[in-house]
Amino acid sequence: MAGKRDEVTIAEVAEALNISKTTVSRAISGKGRVSEATRARVFDYIGKGRQDAAAPLRTAQQGPTNNLALVIPKHFMRLDLPFLRKCMGGVWNMAAQRGYDLLLCYAGETDVGQLERQLESHKVDGVILSRTMLHDECVQTLQRYNVPFVAIGRVDDDKVPQVDNDQVGATAEMTRLLLQLGMRRIAYMGGCTNYTVNEDRLRGYLRGFSDCGVQVDQKLIWTGIETSEQRIDALEGALEQKPECLLCADDSMAAAVLQELRARHIKVPEQVKLASFYDSELLISSTPQISAAQFDGERLGATACRMLLDILAGKQIALRQMQGYQVILRESTK
Repeated sequence: MAGKRDEVTIAEVAEALNISKTTVSRAISGKGRVSEATRARVFDYIGKGRQDAAAPLRTAQQGPTNNLALVIPKHFMRLDLPFLRKCMGGVWNMAAQRGYDLLLCYAGETDVGQLERQLESHKVDGVILSRTMLHDECVQTLQRYNVPFVAIGRVDDDKVPQVDNDQVGATAEMTRLLLQLGMRRIAYMGGCTNYTVNEDRLRGYLRGFSDCGVQVDQKLIWTGIETSEQRIDALEGALEQKPECLLCADDSMAAAVLQELRARHIKVPEQVKLASFYDSELLISSTPQISAAQFDGERLGATACRMLLDILAGKQIALRQMQGYQVILRESTK
């Protein structure tokens, strides 16, 4: 029969103390920011309470990589998208300030192979998810590997560190403002509701109607728009219902809808009004300028990165953080 094992692995310490393996490694090596309280917990668990207790653990992991991974949905592979560009900029700048490099990783709804390869090869100390889904395979994978991570977007698990824009509040306010301007037939054009951001925008739209005591016409709601063909089909279906306003889930959809309306010789705002639940330079530079909800994408990315770096340093953080917004009414809804 095999003898009793004297050594303990980093993974075992991390699981027992409910902290990340990276935090254990930093506590042992003395490198990186880890609170004294966390360091003491690690050595108390090991059982000797001094630095030489770390010897059998060092072979399990050679220390931090000073790399972070940003996970991007595969359909976001066009890096010129305004939201992604600003969010990445915020993450990148914050990581650089703290001495970290940023690696990009693509993931599909069920395809997390690239993420798993990075985790298995210990290429990163922590991960930031740029978008979240209702049943998120990336979240489940990161929890399974016990790797520190922060989600940009809503996750229905209070234990997951997350930061998001107030999508529901912003879309509800936009909808209320349009209703207060006298519009009633406001069509909604949104993306796949498997993504929490799209589900939250739809919830905000419905809440806006409810707040004003106005009944929603379900024939004016179009979701699941992910391709140009689906967008054109949704626009044609919405126009058949004689809407007073078209509310688009984001800036790229609103800009594309404006082009489609021009091709049909439909004037904005004279014949139909147009607004977006996300603002960008695309909408500010268009003619007419398009009303939109404005968020600070760079700040969102920086906040997510700061949260992750604080976790890696062993600091206590608020696990759920919310960013504000501003609704801007422009020429397209006059």
